[in-house]
Amino acid sequence: MAGLTVVVGAAQGIGAGIARYLAMTPWTERIVLADINLPLVEGIAAELAAHGRDAVPMQVDITDPASLGRLVEATADAERVAIVAGIFRAIPSLEEVPAEFARILAVNLIGNFFVAQAYAQKMVPRHSGSIVAVASIASRMPRMRQAAYCASKAGMRQALRVLAMETVPEGVRINFVSPGPTDSPMMRSLAADHPVDDLAQGSPAAFRPRVPDGRVGRPDDIAAACAFLLGPDSAHVAMADLHVDGGESLGL
Repeated sequence: MAGLTVVVGAAQGIGAGIARYLAMTPWTERIVLADINLPLVEGIAAELAAHGRDAVPMQVDITDPASLGRLVEATADAERVAIVAGIFRAIPSLEEVPAEFARILAVNLIGNFFVAQAYAQKMVPRHSGSIVAVASIASRMPRMRQAAYCASKAGMRQALRVLAMETVPEGVRINFVSPGPTDSPMMRSLAADHPVDDLAQGSPAAFRPRVPDGRVGRPDDIAAACAFLLGPDSAHVAMADLHVDGGESLGL
């Protein structure tokens, strides 16, 4: 069914790549690009409009229930929603502090859960709709200096799996895409002292395995997986977690 697609967290990196990709799918008639950074999503929307796509930018703070409510009410007819919002911080676990830990959970876990819940509440009465959330292989594989990030992604994945169990019988599918190392501003901040491509080689000191196919991911790799899980070709797929990591997690 063609209709409205919403991308939450569409301003840059993987989110922007997903927005550009989904805007070109045959089942997206309109697309709303939502992010806390309005100028960036306005730029992407203008870019898509120049290519003849019906793209609308909207500002949202997913940690603010009122802000999220305004977005969901304005896009209540969304047939497909990609949830890509996320923040990242790397710090030794012995130096972690409660406020920063809570800040990451507030966006990556709590905020994203309530995005999915809010859209599912609109979809269930129609008995149709598809949601995909971008998680991470860090939800299963511990990463050095990323206790809060790993916890937030693991928690989001599990919370949305419970939501999915309750919505699938009502015709609303929820699935996940879990990227490995992907070339994005977030990843470049992590790898500020060496080229991003070096992450494909692994690091015994960091307990990071080598990426078997020899490269880090690109936003389009993640976007293509999201498009499959949101689109009609995955109509019988629910609660799946598709790893897009070049084999780094060894299929575990």
